[in-house]
Amino acid sequence: MDPVTIAAAIATTRTLVKSAKGVKDIAQGLDQLFKAQEDEQKAEKGKPKSRTQQVINIRAKEGDEAFDDETSLGSVAADVLEKEQIARNLKSLEREIDNKWGKGTFKKIEIERSKRIAERHKKHREKIAEQQRKAEEEKSFWKRIALETVKAITVIAFIGGGIYLLVYLKDMQ
Repeated sequence: MDPVTIAAAIATTRTLVKSAKGVKDIAQGLDQLFKAQEDEQKAEKGKPKSRTQQVINIRAKEGDEAFDDETSLGSVAADVLEKEQIARNLKSLEREIDNKWGKGTFKKIEIERSKRIAERHKKHREKIAEQQRKAEEEKSFWKRIALETVKAITVIAFIGGGIYLLVYLKDMQ
């Protein structure tokens, strides 16, 4: 996700805050905002150049190769300025939510979301552990079946060999 998506999510949520009667009314906007933030953190650096980066590269007299260089002045400045703009817009959204529903509401939303994400990850890890335990039990079960089958075949062969020996010895007499 690019910063434009985050900015759009912030703008959408701010619009929803103005007309919302309850926090549930802005839930979708907050979901989009938090998802955009997570995606931004996971995004690769190979993102296309922004207008800010182009302007700074031109003014700094950096060549075309600077557009692809993440250490160029234009790239660094564009990244910093975009992050600052997003942080400013997010702070403004936080103030609007706090003003409408009471001080600390936005922080409570973030904390509750973090708790729920942690709980989801915990459940996912427990599910994986349970699946591994079941797979191990099934593997152990089939090993026991194979071992018992080998034992039964051995006993049957031993009994069959004994009967054959008795029949052979009887025929010899």
